[in-house]
Amino acid sequence: MGYRQLSIELFIIFLCQIAFSSSLCPRDQSTALLNFKKTLTAFPSSTYSWCDFYGQKSYPKTSSWNASRDCCLWDGVKCNELTGHVIELDLSCSQLDGVIDSNSSLFQLSHLQRLDLSFNNLYGSQISPKFGRFSNLTHLDLKQSHFSGQIPFEISHLSKLQSLRVYGGNLRLAAHDFKLLLQNLTQLRDLDLSSVNISSTIPPKFSSHLTTLRLVNTGLYGIIPESIFHLPNLETLELYQNDQLSGSFPKTKWNSSASLMKLDLNYVNFSYNLPDSFGYLTSMRHLSLQHCNLLGPIPESLSNLTRIEYLYLPDNSLNGKIPSGVFSLPSLRVLVLSNNHFSGHLEDFKSNSLVWIELRGNQLQGHLPKSIQILVNLTRLDLSFNNFSGHVDVSFFSNLKQLSDLDLSYNSLSLTNENKTNSTLPESLKKLGLASCEVKELEFLRSAKQLSDLDLTYNKVQGGIPDWAWSNWMFSVSTLNLSHNMLTSMDSIPLQYVDTIDLSSNLLQGSLPIPPTSTSYFFISHNNFSEEIPSSICNLMSLRILDLARNNLRGEIPQCLGNISSLQVLMMSHNNLSGEIPSSICNSTSLRVLNLGRNNLKGAIQHCFGNMSSRLEMSGKGRRWRNRFGYPYIYVNV
Repeated sequence: MGYRQLSIELFIIFLCQIAFSSSLCPRDQSTALLNFKKTLTAFPSSTYSWCDFYGQKSYPKTSSWNASRDCCLWDGVKCNELTGHVIELDLSCSQLDGVIDSNSSLFQLSHLQRLDLSFNNLYGSQISPKFGRFSNLTHLDLKQSHFSGQIPFEISHLSKLQSLRVYGGNLRLAAHDFKLLLQNLTQLRDLDLSSVNISSTIPPKFSSHLTTLRLVNTGLYGIIPESIFHLPNLETLELYQNDQLSGSFPKTKWNSSASLMKLDLNYVNFSYNLPDSFGYLTSMRHLSLQHCNLLGPIPESLSNLTRIEYLYLPDNSLNGKIPSGVFSLPSLRVLVLSNNHFSGHLEDFKSNSLVWIELRGNQLQGHLPKSIQILVNLTRLDLSFNNFSGHVDVSFFSNLKQLSDLDLSYNSLSLTNENKTNSTLPESLKKLGLASCEVKELEFLRSAKQLSDLDLTYNKVQGGIPDWAWSNWMFSVSTLNLSHNMLTSMDSIPLQYVDTIDLSSNLLQGSLPIPPTSTSYFFISHNNFSEEIPSSICNLMSLRILDLARNNLRGEIPQCLGNISSLQVLMMSHNNLSGEIPSSICNSTSLRVLNLGRNNLKGAIQHCFGNMSSRLEMSGKGRRWRNRFGYPYIYVNV
C-alpha cells in the first residue's frame, strides 16, 4: 500500500510539473488579445478625469501585452486556473482610442465572465450584437466609453448577467428591447442605463436580486410601478431627470425599507405629501427629491432616519415648520430645503456633523439660532431670501473656521461689527452674499483673502474701496457686486481675473474706471461719470455686456468698440454722447441689444443696421427695432 501511495503522489507531482512548465494561456487566447490590441491605440486625454473622480488610475494597460509573456500575466487579464481561458478582461481607464466593431477579435474570447471597457475613447463604436454571444458573462461595463447607436436586443440573451452598466455617449434602447432585457436578465443585481434614450414606460417586473437601479435621464414617462419600491434587496434607486415620469410613494412599509440607502428622484413628478412611510427607511443615507412638486409638511417620521447623511428636498411646495427632529439627526452632513414654503423659527441644531446647510427662499423668521456657532465643520450656510431679523455681529461666525460659502442676503438682518479691530469673517471664505444687510464698512473682510464671489448690493458702503481690500481681492475675486451703495470714488479696478463687475447705482464720478481684460460683464450705470469714454475700453476683448447708461459721459463713442467680437449687449442711453455712431458698431454681427437713446448722436440708423435686416423688424419712427421674439433689439435716439 505504501508503494502504491508513493507512486500516486509522484504521478501527481509529474502532472503538475508538466502543467506549470507549459504556457497557461492557450495560443488562440493570446492571439485574440494581441489582435485586439492592434486595433486600438493608447492615447491620453482629458476625458480621463472621470477616472480620478471614481478613484481609478488612468494608464495604458495594454502596453504590457507582448507575446514573450504568458497572457494570463498581462495587465487587466485574468484566466481560468485549470484551462487557461481568459475569463476576465478589465481595461477600464486604459486610455484606449479607436473603434470596436463586429469583426473585433475581442469576440473570440468566448469564455469571458467579466468585461470592463469603461472610461475609454471608443468614439464611433457601436455595441455589436456579438456581445450577446458571451453566454458566461456575469459583468459587463461599457460606461463612459462613448459607444453610440442602438443597444442590440441580443444583450438580453446574457441570462447570467448580474451587472450591466452602459451609459454615456449617444445610445438608444428600443422600448420593446428594454422590456425584454428586464424580463430575461433575472439574475441582475446592478443595472445602470443612465443617459440612454429609452423613451418608454417602466415595465412592472424586475429581477428580485436588484440592489442598484439607475435609469437617469432616459426619457422615461408614465407611472413608476410601485413594485420598484418593494424590491426586497434594493439599495440604490436613481430615476432623476425624467420629467415626464410620475408616481406615488407607498403609504405603508416598503419591502425594501431595510436595505434602501440611496433614493434620488429629482425632477420626477409626485404632487403628493411625503408619507409617514419614509420613517421606515432606517438604512437611508442619501435622499434627494428636488423639483418633485411635493406638497405639505415634512413628516415627523423623518427623524427616524438616524443614518441619513444627505437630505435634499429643494424646489418643492413643502410648507409648515421644519420638524425639530431634522436638526437632531446624528449623521446628517448635507441639509438642503431651499425654495419651499417653510415658515416659523429655526430650531436649535443639536448635531455638529453638518457641513452644508441651504434654506434659502423660504419664509423662515426670527433670530438666527446661536447653535449655528457649534457647527465647526460647516462649509456652506445659505439662509438668503427669508424673513430672519435682528442684529448679527461678525463674531457670530468666528468659530466656523471651515466656512467657505456664506449667504445672508435679502432678509431683515443687520450685520454689525462691534469689535472693529479683531472681529473678521473666517479666512476660508470664498463666496459671500450680504445683499441688503445694512453693511456700512468693509473692515470685517480684512482677513478674507480667498474671496471669489462678493455680493454687497443694496447696502450703505460709502467713499471708496480701501487699498487693503483691492490687495486682498486682486488674484481671487471673479464676481464683484457693489451696486446700490454710496460709493463716491473709483479711480481704477486693480483686479486680475475678474469676470463680472457690477458698480451700478452708486455716486461714482470723474473718469470712467476700466476693468481688467478678463472682464465679460461690466455694469456701471446710474452713476455720475462725466468725462469721455477712454479708448482703452476696447482692450476688453472678452466683454459680452457693457452697461454705461444713465451717467453724464460726454464726447464720442470710441470707434474701436464694435471690434469687440464677443460684445452682445451695449447700453449707453441717457448720457451726453455726441458725434457719429461708429461704423464698427453698425457692422457688428454679435450685437444683440443696443441702446443709445437720450444722447446727441448723429447718423442714419436704417443705413447703419441695414446688414442686420434679416434679424430685425422696424417699429415706430425708425428709432426702435424689435427682433422676431418681440423684445427691444435696438433703440437709438438721434
